[in-house]
Amino acid sequence: MGQELKTTLRFDGRILQGTAHLEGDAIVFRGDATLTVKFSEILKTEANAGWLDLQTGRGLLLFELGPKAEVWAEKIKNPKALVEKLGIDATKKVCVAGKLDADLRADLEASGATIAKTARGKDFDAIFLAAGEKKDLEKLASLREMLVDDGGIWIVYPKGVATITEREVLTAGRTLQLTDNKVAKVSETLTAVRFVIPVAQRKKKK
Repeated sequence: MGQELKTTLRFDGRILQGTAHLEGDAIVFRGDATLTVKFSEILKTEANAGWLDLQTGRGLLLFELGPKAEVWAEKIKNPKALVEKLGIDATKKVCVAGKLDADLRADLEASGATIAKTARGKDFDAIFLAAGEKKDLEKLASLREMLVDDGGIWIVYPKGVATITEREVLTAGRTLQLTDNKVAKVSETLTAVRFVIPVAQRKKKK
């Protein structure tokens, strides 16, 4: 879930009103027009007196963001790596259930995290469930029991397919009284949503 602000956009001789969404790899503007600006197409980024100036092959785009202009400029210049967005580092114990995207699997391994050889065990800080169809979500109940109280289960699933939908993913987690609190873009075709155990249900530490 990226940041979002109401803004004025000056582009191509027009002044447009709407909302700008700062995602992991793009800014999406919706309002008087709809426009997506990928970080990869931005040639130069500057924050200037409350305006975010983006020089692209399409021309100069100016977003009025106030004090957030510098924050957004920094995030565009130095976007987080995927594993950082997923909260994975060398201190984490990770479990993978199902056939996870090869690039994501490689990123997890490169993070230095301890990754279980099989989808068994307990006290995992993070669990990744690769769900290509609705029936894969049936594994969620058993995976919940393998998670540390303050850990998270990431369900990684394809977007825009008939075999599994966002609603089915959210329903599966919420039915088990899990809370969905973060979304991350994995690739152009895959997204991931994280579920955690509600604080009220976590065991009190002695």
